[in-house]
Amino acid sequence: MNIREQAFWWLKIALKDLERSEYSLKINDRAAATFWAQQAVEKALKGLILALKGDIPKTHSIRRLFEALGTNLGLNEEELEEAYELTQFYYLSRYPDVVEGLPDETISRRTAERAVAIARRVVEAAKNAMERINREH
Repeated sequence: MNIREQAFWWLKIALKDLERSEYSLKINDRAAATFWAQQAVEKALKGLILALKGDIPKTHSIRRLFEALGTNLGLNEEELEEAYELTQFYYLSRYPDVVEGLPDETISRRTAERAVAIARRVVEAAKNAMERINREH
């Protein structure tokens, strides 16, 4: 199987997850919006890492994925910190025992909006990087 093709699969599913995140925000499903934002970033970074390095780290940590990638994709320090914060939504948005209640009751609209916004920036940056890699090879 072609690694480049697999990398684009990851990017395509990241774009789909970003759409899910944006739709969830539109209908005020804050838990889903934050979960899909985290997933979009995780998958976009994994696709890019696969394209560059031929293997994907087994982690849900956005910080560790950026470290494995070895670049910040042109994000400033504040944007990176916001991206790192998305990792928590892998758990907080799905498990009521983690938040001791309903995730939608603990995740604010502002938090969900920030998560979706940073996911847009990271996924777009990863997409642009993948397109550059594709042109160069």
